[in-house]
Amino acid sequence: MQKKETAIEVKVGALVLLATALLVAFVFLLGDFRLTSGYTVNVQFSTSGGLKTGADVALSGMNVGSVSKMEFVRNEDPASGLPAVAVQATLDIDKQYADSVRDNSKFYITTRGVLGEPYVEIITETLEGAAVASGSTLRGVDPPRMEILLGQASEVLETMSDILNDEEQDVGELVANATKFFGVVGDAVGDNRDELDSAISGLNTTATEASKLLAAINVGVGDGQKIRTIVNDAGAAAANARRMTGRLNGQIDPVMADVSQTAANAREISEVTRRLLVDNEGRIVAILDDAETSADNLRQVSDQAVTMVDNVAAGEGTLGALLVEREVYEDLKDLLRVIKQQPWKILWKE
Repeated sequence: MQKKETAIEVKVGALVLLATALLVAFVFLLGDFRLTSGYTVNVQFSTSGGLKTGADVALSGMNVGSVSKMEFVRNEDPASGLPAVAVQATLDIDKQYADSVRDNSKFYITTRGVLGEPYVEIITETLEGAAVASGSTLRGVDPPRMEILLGQASEVLETMSDILNDEEQDVGELVANATKFFGVVGDAVGDNRDELDSAISGLNTTATEASKLLAAINVGVGDGQKIRTIVNDAGAAAANARRMTGRLNGQIDPVMADVSQTAANAREISEVTRRLLVDNEGRIVAILDDAETSADNLRQVSDQAVTMVDNVAAGEGTLGALLVEREVYEDLKDLLRVIKQQPWKILWKE
């Protein structure tokens, strides 16, 4: 009887030791404890972007550490681009990867997949920069904020709307003068179409006669008959030129008047345009600055979206595993079907 009780106690003790060992192993794995020594790097951002303590730190997509601390820091250097109160993330990185972190490395706050948790991604494009010593403080790339992006777009639209709706601006006058200018040019061409056609015809005739004259000279003077022919052709050309000049004399004054009116309208349009640009110089500069900032933010959002899609396609994260691993999907579907048909199996096994 005594031996039986001793055997039971031994089994119970072994079970307790096994459970304790498993508990320690789970804590070790889930707590991301590392046996290798590491070093820390402080990275400052304008905003945390949802980053939390314990988040992963990846170098070119591979985990090399974690975020050990998140804290507020006071910024004393306005030229750094950080607000007066910034966010500092302390990165605990494996020491074996220390040589890959340089002072020209870029630190991004991004996510793995569409629904992934934020983490810090380190990109080192070249090794030309100096190595980063443990405890150094670097500047990170601020994550784009959708609310700021939408606000900037709204400000640009409001500014453009104010310019178009401002009653003091001469936008309508500018359009009216431009319309008047093109109307005057069209009327001048239409009213003098016959004279212009005649002038062009006269010029063509003159060119033809000149060609004949040159041809006659090239052939040679000959017996005098050719000279008389040349003189006659020259007389005909002169007569044509006189007739063309007579036709144009009566039309010069109206054409010049139309040209003067057109020039006046052009000057008026130029003056209105100049006033419009001068009065709205500040707004135009603000629109261009906002458009450039919005374009940079859109490029960052686009880059992060491409990274999310690539990670999902590579099977990273929960969503990527569900999309890539067919077996995981089938197991999950079978589990949901069993729970739906026999929900009591959640509490006990038959």
